[in-house]
Amino acid sequence: MKRPVLWATIITICGIYLRLGRSEMICLASFVFMVAIVSRYVILTKRWNYCLFLLFAVFGFLYAGVAYKTDTDKVLLKGIVSGSGIVKDAGETSSGNQRLTIIGDLEDETGAVSQSVKIYAIWTGEGKLAAGDRVAFEGESAEFYTQTVPGGYDEDLYLRTKGYTYKIYPIWMEYLGEDHSIGSEIARGRAKVHQTLERILPENESGIMKAMLTGNRDDIPEDGYRLYTDAGVVHVLCISGLHMSCLALYVSFFMEKILKRSRRCSAVITMLSALGFLAFTGFTPSAVRAVTMICVVMTGRVLFRSHDRLNEIAIAALLILLIEPLYLFHAGFQLSFVTVLGLCLAADVVGMERKRKRTWKEWLKDSLVFSLYASLFSFPIVAYHFHSVSTIGILANLVIIPLSGLLLGFGILSMVLGMIYLPLGIFSAGSVYVILQIFKGTCTALLQLPFSCILTGQPSEMIILLYYGLLFCWLKFRDRKFGWKAAILLSGMLFISIYQNNLFWKETTIAFLDVGQGDCAVISTAENKTYLIDGGGEYGKDFGENVGKYTVVPYLEYLGIDILDGVFLSHPDKDHMIGLLETLEMIPAKALYVSDYPFEETEDILLLKEIVEKNKVPLYTVKAGDKDQGFVCLYPEEVFHTGDDNHGSMVLKYGYAGVDVLFTGDILAEDEGFLVTAGTDLSADILKVSHHGSRYSSSEAFLQAVCPETAIISCGENNIYGHPHEDVIERLYDAGTKKICRTDLDGSVLVRIRKNGTYTIDSMSERKPLYENIKEKLEKQ
Repeated sequence: MKRPVLWATIITICGIYLRLGRSEMICLASFVFMVAIVSRYVILTKRWNYCLFLLFAVFGFLYAGVAYKTDTDKVLLKGIVSGSGIVKDAGETSSGNQRLTIIGDLEDETGAVSQSVKIYAIWTGEGKLAAGDRVAFEGESAEFYTQTVPGGYDEDLYLRTKGYTYKIYPIWMEYLGEDHSIGSEIARGRAKVHQTLERILPENESGIMKAMLTGNRDDIPEDGYRLYTDAGVVHVLCISGLHMSCLALYVSFFMEKILKRSRRCSAVITMLSALGFLAFTGFTPSAVRAVTMICVVMTGRVLFRSHDRLNEIAIAALLILLIEPLYLFHAGFQLSFVTVLGLCLAADVVGMERKRKRTWKEWLKDSLVFSLYASLFSFPIVAYHFHSVSTIGILANLVIIPLSGLLLGFGILSMVLGMIYLPLGIFSAGSVYVILQIFKGTCTALLQLPFSCILTGQPSEMIILLYYGLLFCWLKFRDRKFGWKAAILLSGMLFISIYQNNLFWKETTIAFLDVGQGDCAVISTAENKTYLIDGGGEYGKDFGENVGKYTVVPYLEYLGIDILDGVFLSHPDKDHMIGLLETLEMIPAKALYVSDYPFEETEDILLLKEIVEKNKVPLYTVKAGDKDQGFVCLYPEEVFHTGDDNHGSMVLKYGYAGVDVLFTGDILAEDEGFLVTAGTDLSADILKVSHHGSRYSSSEAFLQAVCPETAIISCGENNIYGHPHEDVIERLYDAGTKKICRTDLDGSVLVRIRKNGTYTIDSMSERKPLYENIKEKLEKQ
């Protein structure tokens, strides 16, 4: 078998996915793939010992299970905890509070102890702490936030892959002195590099160089990070193979050409330098992958052995997954490995082993091939995690990558000179500033081209599998005649494309988003139209930093929505409107519909008018009887209650394929009574319960008139209002409701309505590994 390490790693990855993956189709494909590969080798060689490779799948499955069980079943200290430890890293959150990584011991009020744990602490008090400080503290232990909105941030996955066990909000912290361990000295070294860069470069440029030299991206301006992301060159802001390769090249050149050392000696020094830089910058997946490959190559030089790129990739991947299997689902891990795989295949295409000097035309052609292959392999992963792809990255990288080596070299030189003699460091940093301006100008110019950045939404996992299958077929059979093997592969992928393609399987999706103590629903119709009903909003958070920016817009980007066909505002309470206004600032809308009701003129109403006028959004008022595109307005009537803006809440009924959904805003019992008395057709299959489940809404008569099969309650976890009230839950069941979903417990709730009039309900809380779901169902039986 050629490259046994590669196949062992791939089969191990299949085993890990079978244990931790969520997609039924990907789990099935993983199982079929590894069985097919092993069977192929057994049939061709008549050697049954190849079946032993399936043990790697068993190992991956069991090892991932142990890691998952250790993380999820760990008994954590709850409530108020106290402890002491060493600050290993210090940064800032988006809200300006200090973010600390502490390694130390914890004890709760019962005397239970957790020793040598990694703690994620958010310090809101006065006084700044630095890496290497020894501290004592007391605070409240909090659970990691799980992903409650499709396309949203998954804090639980992120922190667990980083090795954190606790998240704490300290009430007080006390400085105890300095720690002088190796780790603390390295952390102080990073802090000194940061201070030097801040002194020799302007704020924006120093933030970028911090990311390139130390891996700290906290100080990169948001608009700058977005510019690099949209241009498809964000990899230069991460410690990746590009940086490690440049470092290895500089060290090897210095050792061999300047100091005239042997290749074996320079290889050893290069390995040590790469490992030192890895320890200095942090063990990110892309950096570990790059250093592992460098070490394998340098070891080959020392032992006078040739190396194989694909085996190097496999060894690096296996090493990282042995440290933490959850890295398999990490964007950095996936992008790092698929991109370098594309580069390896590109090297074979252009013939990098040739020794003759290339002309500038050959260099340009080869650079385009490398950039094209890297983009082709990374497009699906980028779309899956970031919901958009850059089509200009292929061109931008022609400028960015060659200059990145110079930028890294000048950056290190300027930093060292700045530590020795500041004016000399500032003078040298001029070259860094010029290169960064070239980067900025290149990205800005290319983004002016049409279709430079395409919003794709998140493709399904099976579509990604189909993409890579087609890419494999193209690479495998591009120089051959079309054969039966290719026919079988293409037929299978055609089946997958039909099975997953929305062109063949149309459905309408209604997402009741978890926006805390507020209301928000997004309707994506089978006719490719998208509507937003309310947008949530948290009290105490500034406009521009609320749920619209961090919850609603990310979900719309997850869907690939760049324009809203209609926006409905039930009434202008903050917990319904602020997120909606933020969304209107970021995504254009064809129309905004508000209730025909004399709401009180508030600052929020004035802000609404300002945003509508600035963004040129057509504004319409609606009342009972108005109909449009499947929506029917049932309330307010021309005669209504006054004295409380909740009385002006818009009541909408939306219907598709015979399934009716009733949206009730924050109407109160008086309004419900009016609708019942007027004989309004309130019947619906799905009810969005009024006023977050308040006891002053959802009267018995109203619920009997609606008679919902499913009820959705949108409310915040542990809210101060006690929503939903027990009486409301009881009245819903008395009215014949079979299922009640709550965003505080279930996260976002997704209703999928098919053309045949059936519908399914899926909540984010149910999105667990397939193995865990099967296990739970079997245990219930």
